[in-house]
Amino acid sequence: MKKKSILFFSILFTLNLSAHPFYFSYTEIEYNDFCNCFEGFISLSSHDFEELLNEEKNTKTSISKAMNDSLLKKEISEILNSGLSFSEGRQEIRIQLEGYESEMNGLTRFYFKTQPFKNSEEILIEYDLFMDKHHEQQNKLTLIQRNKKETFEFLIQQKTKLITIEP
Repeated sequence: MKKKSILFFSILFTLNLSAHPFYFSYTEIEYNDFCNCFEGFISLSSHDFEELLNEEKNTKTSISKAMNDSLLKKEISEILNSGLSFSEGRQEIRIQLEGYESEMNGLTRFYFKTQPFKNSEEILIEYDLFMDKHHEQQNKLTLIQRNKKETFEFLIQQKTKLITIEP
């Protein structure tokens, strides 16, 4: 019985150490040719994002409380803009936070729209959200345009992709 107890607690301890087996975020954007912008969302771990936000601001808050505080909401927007950035040549295209939704599965979706950009054929995307903190981080982005979907993978070794906007 003693051996079984030791085995049980050893397995339980091991499982507890690997409670966070992966680091992942997902973004879906759709090109809107009426506004010459992207509209979309970033889906990520609420826990990981709250941890990052609290470290950045040296505070202890939740996403829902932060979204109701104008200063913390601005900080959320800055974190998202530094972790997912768009540029056209040397011109940065900023994300404008539109809202959020916390899901029961521990994920949060931040909805956004980018600033309008020129009729450019190529946009550089850098998607390195959480990669400074978690080197195993994987980010995926799905681009929807003209009823076609294309998915891109971003890893620590390749944080940027050049995408083509179809006329």
